[in-house]
Amino acid sequence: MTSISPVNITKDVPGPSHMPVLGWLPVMLKFAFRPLSTLEELRQKYGNMVRLGFGKYPAVMVFDAEYHRQILRDPNSFYAYDLDLVPVKFPKESSLRSMTTGMPLMNGERHDDHRSALLPYFHKKFITRYHDACVEVTKRKIASWQPGGEVDMRTEMERLAMWIATAPVLGLDPEKEGEAIGMHLERTMKILFNPFALLLPYNIPGFPFHNLMKHAVEMERIVRGVVARKKEEGLNGDDVLSVMIKMHEEDPQRMSENELLGHTTTMFRGGYNPNGMALYWTIFLLSQHPEALKSVMVELDESMGGNEPTPESVEKLPWLEGAIKEAMRLFPAGTWTGRLAMRDFDLDSHHLPKGTWIVMSPYVIHRVPGIFPEPYRFKPERWLSEYHTAYEFMPFSAGPRYCIGTSLGMMQLKITLSIILQRFSFTLKPGTKVNCSGLNSIRPKNGLPMILHERGKKTSPTKFKGNVHEIVQFD
Repeated sequence: MTSISPVNITKDVPGPSHMPVLGWLPVMLKFAFRPLSTLEELRQKYGNMVRLGFGKYPAVMVFDAEYHRQILRDPNSFYAYDLDLVPVKFPKESSLRSMTTGMPLMNGERHDDHRSALLPYFHKKFITRYHDACVEVTKRKIASWQPGGEVDMRTEMERLAMWIATAPVLGLDPEKEGEAIGMHLERTMKILFNPFALLLPYNIPGFPFHNLMKHAVEMERIVRGVVARKKEEGLNGDDVLSVMIKMHEEDPQRMSENELLGHTTTMFRGGYNPNGMALYWTIFLLSQHPEALKSVMVELDESMGGNEPTPESVEKLPWLEGAIKEAMRLFPAGTWTGRLAMRDFDLDSHHLPKGTWIVMSPYVIHRVPGIFPEPYRFKPERWLSEYHTAYEFMPFSAGPRYCIGTSLGMMQLKITLSIILQRFSFTLKPGTKVNCSGLNSIRPKNGLPMILHERGKKTSPTKFKGNVHEIVQFD
């Protein structure tokens, strides 16, 4: 178990004041209910390094690519958060701990060992074996779509992303297994990111924290069932779950049962959660930017001519890839992330102590004009000529702990979108308000209703209202 003693942070880093009696609670509540605007306001008011605190748990927020590089390239000195490191006291023997004992929440040599064992199965040459499965499930998902019909693009793309993630991670039926585990996992994560579940961590009936514990128990039951069915069907070695089960059975000391369950849960969610968001936001943004959509469609026609994508054709789609990257830049799957200092360290002239939380925000760094000109504009063409380091463009994190499924995710997104865009065009349902919410993600709160049209039908962007206009500047 990892533990660290609380410390007091240096006073020479600018930041909001500690309020009498209420302490840091006003800042915490503001961040909990208005996270995006709070992050931007903190940078605008205090600069690229901001001092915060939460009781005896000090923190600095950093909004600078060089700070990101110093922190993320040194995972031995700056740990990812796990349940032993956060202020909330989670029960030691609980399903929630089993469900979160996954690679993103591991540190040290054990993390490095598990990552190195699984990394070959996400190599660019290996993941092409999932190409046909991605084509198949995409065609299956949109088979019932009809021109003139209406779909909630958020719901449809989240479920499609769950189906797509099932083959490489679980190797089971996407509708039966993938959707079942994914939908329950989303319900559990929604409660986990409920501010009141974390501010009032009491396992008392009626409290959000109690509901979180109950959902985690059911989540563990579902994942155990998935593992059992995988064993019954046979470990074919083409999916990550087969590889992990073999690792556990060959050496339970190397990979424990809890780690097997945690890896299964976190890697599956890591496979579908960012993909689902990238899919529906890319479609929405292209529907509102006809010139960008036209450039994407010309590229698809030249590369595929109405046919299904091949492994070779998806490698040569710079406009489509640019549109996907712009969607992930404007709507990153994680709007902020954190690391915990395991030693004293320096950032510029500031000496900061062991025990300091460092919070980084892809959402904010993606909107720095000096890095991304016209940062609130959807401009896929920027990716045809601009180069940005992994510490500036951070949809997959950066450094030695960058997302293990980066190449797989981008391949799946290009396959899926190339199929969908060659068959349909989309307009937002008239009268829709696109209001976004989320503590650490940006999701359309009331869905994203869109009208389906035959590909090629002339359409115009739909005028709409909602707080998404604070996130993206539309004409």
